[in-house]
Amino acid sequence: MQLLKKRDREDFMVEAESLQYDEFPEFDTPCRSTDLNGKGAFIAKPDRSLAGSDVRVPPALPACVRLALEQLKCFEVVEHQFGNWGITFSNTVAIQPSNPAFLNTSEKTILMGAPKSGLIEVTFKHPVHWVSGLVTSSRRTVLSACDLDGNSIAQAEMPAPNLAGSNSPIAPATPLRVTAPNIYRITFYAFDGQLVVDDFTVGFN
Repeated sequence: MQLLKKRDREDFMVEAESLQYDEFPEFDTPCRSTDLNGKGAFIAKPDRSLAGSDVRVPPALPACVRLALEQLKCFEVVEHQFGNWGITFSNTVAIQPSNPAFLNTSEKTILMGAPKSGLIEVTFKHPVHWVSGLVTSSRRTVLSACDLDGNSIAQAEMPAPNLAGSNSPIAPATPLRVTAPNIYRITFYAFDGQLVVDDFTVGFN
C-alpha cells in the first residue's frame, strides 16, 4: 500500500460560529477544535517524553479532547504519546496515506492498525464517557467499548467496507462513536482488513 504521497481534497469544514467553550486554566493549550457533533474540543498534543514513564494525568480534564494526530511523524509507532491525558494506544502506527482508497478528511497524519491489520486498541487511565473517530476500512468494522473489568458495554458498527472509489454505499471517513459510563478500553476491529482512523476524539463527561 502506498503511503507517502498526499492527494488534493477539499478540507473537512465545521461550522464554528455557534460554539461555546468552557475555560480550563489548568491546560496550557489555547488550541480548540470540534468533535463529531460540532461541540468544543481541546486539542491534545503528543508528548514523546512520556515513553516508558508513568503517565502524568492533569488534575482536571476538559469535557472533550481531540488528539492532534497531525503532529505525529509518518510511520511513528503510537503508544504513550498522549499518556498525559491517560490515553495509551497499542497496535497503532501514524501514516499519511497516498493510496486513493484511504483518503482522509484532513489530508494529514492519521492512524492505521499495524502490525496486525485491522485492529486499533486504546486504553484509558481514567474512565471516559464516549469515543469517536472517522473510519475508512476495507472490511466491515466494529468499534467496541469495555469497562474496567473487560466487559463489553457499548458497540457501534460500520456494516460494510467504505474505501473511496469502491462504489460502497458508505462514504469514506464515516464517523463511528460509542457512548457509555466508565469506558476504560475501546477497540476498532476490521476483521483483518486495512483500517485507518482520523479525528480521534474523547469525551470525559
